[in-house]
Amino acid sequence: MFKNIFKILSSHIVVKSLGLVNIAIVLFFLSVEDFGNYSYSLLLLNLIAVIVDPFLSSYLVDYKTFNYKKFNFGILILSIILSPAFYFIISYLNKDLNLITYMLFTATFLVGTSLKSYLNVKERYYSYGIVDIIRQLGIFFTTIIFFYILDSNNYIELLEFNYLVTFLAMISIAIVFLKKEEIEFNINFTRLKNQTIQSKFLIFYTALVPFISFIDSYFVDAYLTEEDLGIYSFSLKIYNISLMLVVPIFTVLNIKQIEIAKENNYLTFISKNFKKVILFSVVIFLGTFLFNWIITNYIYLEYKSSFWNTNILMFGSFITYITLPFSFLIAYRKYKYLFTLGVLAILFNIIINYFFIEKYGMMIAAFSTLLSQLIINFGAAFLSYILLRNNKNEN
Repeated sequence: MFKNIFKILSSHIVVKSLGLVNIAIVLFFLSVEDFGNYSYSLLLLNLIAVIVDPFLSSYLVDYKTFNYKKFNFGILILSIILSPAFYFIISYLNKDLNLITYMLFTATFLVGTSLKSYLNVKERYYSYGIVDIIRQLGIFFTTIIFFYILDSNNYIELLEFNYLVTFLAMISIAIVFLKKEEIEFNINFTRLKNQTIQSKFLIFYTALVPFISFIDSYFVDAYLTEEDLGIYSFSLKIYNISLMLVVPIFTVLNIKQIEIAKENNYLTFISKNFKKVILFSVVIFLGTFLFNWIITNYIYLEYKSSFWNTNILMFGSFITYITLPFSFLIAYRKYKYLFTLGVLAILFNIIINYFFIEKYGMMIAAFSTLLSQLIINFGAAFLSYILLRNNKNEN
């Protein structure tokens, strides 16, 4: 398991490093206000995950549970059908986002995410990592060309250029990595309907999670200033860096936990890994805290006021690292509990922001995200333990 995590981690470090340099370039050319609008637009575009990830996640669990032979890319038809309606929603929230930007981003996301899902179930983690590296390289080099050669600073045009090139790169690499005998595109609506109904609570839960960061940014944008949006967007970037190890850990654990669930070895897994997880989480938190202090006090001084907001967010990532390995609700197909936690997290997030953000500012946005992480991640780990500790079939 740890070998596979390292395979993804090594590529993920490269991806996050490229992403960090890319953001540094964007920060250099855009004002605090424009950076806030750029980040908010990108956050809205990334909400496309709401109509893509839920179906892929439920299919991944079924694929490993029932030992399917071929990966069915036909599952994407549901996302494609929903995408036009989704465009009208996000374009209403941000008038600057046009159809071309949305289509380019959506096409890139669909190809890249489904390709990684296929490589994940096949446990080809080196190839999985290469997909992310190619995607980030496309964004990085187009950003350099856009600012230094094309000499422009229109952030919408930047996004269009980023994802036009990246989409072409994703198509090219998909042709290389996909094996014809392992895939199919079967649009069997009865089969898709049954799978969707059986996994409805997992689909609803996965659709809820991306809204948490968006809700905070929405309230900052609606109730505070454009400068505040820029400052908070900077905090979110550092927060996302602190979460850089979540993807490789979750990607491998998502498969490993299903295997552990099949063998009913939940308690054994906890006893072997609890101390390791705690130590690992503490080291990561201290490292990201130091990084945040250096970056705000010596490099981006105009974002110094983001320091404590970022620390609050990063404590949420600390909770995620501690609890993620022990959250087995998906592996044991207890989706209803996950959905309930997601609904509670969203409700508390909205209520806290609505009543307090205008008075207390960005710190409320950060605190509401922390509370959401506590509810979802700590709640999932706690419920896993309560529900599974007395499993009579435990080996």
